[in-house]
Amino acid sequence: MKKYLITFFTLSLLSTPVAADWSPDGVVMQTIEHGTVNGGIYIEGGHGMEYTTSYTQNFTVPNGTVKWARLYVSTKDTPWLNVSLNGHFLGNYTDLTRNPKVYANYKVNDHGMYWAYYDNVADHIINGNNTATADLSSKVGLNTKSWGIMLIAVYEGGDRPELIEYWVNQGNPLLHGNHPPFASHHNTTNTSFVGITDVNNVTNATLWTAYIWGSEESDLQSHDTLCFNSNLVAMDASDGAGTDDQGSSWRGACFDLEKWDVDRYLNMDNVLSFDRGEDSILSPVVAVLVLKRTLESAPTNRVVQQGATILPAISLVVTPHTLEFGKITRGEQSKVQTLTLSNTGKSTITVTADITDTVNDLYISGLLLDFDDWGTYSRSILTAEAVDASIMLNIPDNYAEVGLQEGKLTFWISDV
Repeated sequence: MKKYLITFFTLSLLSTPVAADWSPDGVVMQTIEHGTVNGGIYIEGGHGMEYTTSYTQNFTVPNGTVKWARLYVSTKDTPWLNVSLNGHFLGNYTDLTRNPKVYANYKVNDHGMYWAYYDNVADHIINGNNTATADLSSKVGLNTKSWGIMLIAVYEGGDRPELIEYWVNQGNPLLHGNHPPFASHHNTTNTSFVGITDVNNVTNATLWTAYIWGSEESDLQSHDTLCFNSNLVAMDASDGAGTDDQGSSWRGACFDLEKWDVDRYLNMDNVLSFDRGEDSILSPVVAVLVLKRTLESAPTNRVVQQGATILPAISLVVTPHTLEFGKITRGEQSKVQTLTLSNTGKSTITVTADITDTVNDLYISGLLLDFDDWGTYSRSILTAEAVDASIMLNIPDNYAEVGLQEGKLTFWISDV
């Protein structure tokens, strides 16, 4: 009897820190929105660091119907955050360290650096001039400030609609050396844009990046770098300078929003890499990939495609290919999810499982298949038969890791 490695898929878990926990490496960037629209996407922000209790940023949004939007606010060393857009109250965040819509890092003695988002803004955006105001606290402390406010708005129609596909990634990773309060280096971080089905009709690929902590480096220092699929896009990408669409300019003020042409580097799956170089601290918070597409013209001839499908003797298809267990605190159990295993070959097969774990045996010790230890899983599947397998994850009470935890579940098959 032969045994075959047939398929594997990725398991991931975003482990939620308990109340007293805080990661000095911040929060990894992940895709939170992906879509296609015949219209456009507005990405703007400003205007650099300001010591204040009330920070205001204006935006000029193009004509069109807003389909999705998110407003971001940066702040440091303030106990709460109260934000409005065009006079509409969006929310008062009173516990910035524990609020799920606030990404916190660099926290020392109740002082922290925060990147907050509001996802209830689409209905309050108007075509033309918009004003966002962030009230930071009742008084200006030694470091109470904001670096900037940023708006992303996806709209349909408008004056010059284009067919675009977009990915919005957000987080608040903190790259740093081993200077206080950090015990070790954290020099690089990555984020991905996956699932591009066709690159042939892409006429333009634009990458936007936003940072809330970066600096202009001298010529003698090693600049921070930005790479797309291992290709260098920019050095000193986070120079802390810029000009918004209102004409306001800033320099040496930490906040940075830039766009880059990545046409020649585009793949089906893409990885964006940040390296701090010799920056003492680097904090990228948003990355947006925007693809402009053209509709193919109608062909002048018609072709009849011919083909035949030859079934393999041994074949297994597992769906979905990726499972997200969500946010779980140690001592908790994830919701039950379902995998579908389909025998697409010509023979009856037996399926077993194996785990590749990269996170201190989290999945090896805690993953259950059909409510039993994954190591005992064995299932016979007839030709053309599809069966379901229940999968869930237990987090031990003493599990110490936080942040995104990944592993791989591999299915092996053998013919009967």
